[in-house]
Amino acid sequence: MNRLNLLALASGTVCWALAGTAHAATTVMGDLDYALPISSPYHAGPGFGVRFGQQIHIPLLTLTPELGFTYQSLRDDPAVYRGVVGLRAGIGEVFRPGIFAHVGLGTLGRGVPPKARVTYDGGVFLDLTLIPLITFGAHIAYQHLNAVKDQEALRCMLLGVHAGLVF
Repeated sequence: MNRLNLLALASGTVCWALAGTAHAATTVMGDLDYALPISSPYHAGPGFGVRFGQQIHIPLLTLTPELGFTYQSLRDDPAVYRGVVGLRAGIGEVFRPGIFAHVGLGTLGRGVPPKARVTYDGGVFLDLTLIPLITFGAHIAYQHLNAVKDQEALRCMLLGVHAGLVF
């Protein structure tokens, strides 16, 4: 029982020490992506995204709830517009690998007006933070836009780079 009490005391002390060093900062990120449709009649194409969030940072860990907008121009096909909300989590300081996921609404620009559908994505990233205010990185993700009556689902693999400011 003494070891269990010692472990509980040590865990509580670490949590208390880290809580005092936690801070939050506003983030603005920009993405450049290349969408590669998976088993779909659509063709690959470039895109971009913007994300805004509040990064919660404790030593070696960041959590960033965020709002975002993305656009993909699928070659010879309609554009994809998405509004999303999600979470990004990273481990590390200078090199920061992590994961992210978003959910929201999107449209495939066919039809007047385009039909809104549920969309989600998830992926991994690697950030480089040489100066605490500026972040650069690369990401790979899976993106899904649900089907509607007259349009099939759109599933894409995204390859991209991103940069951002933390202030």
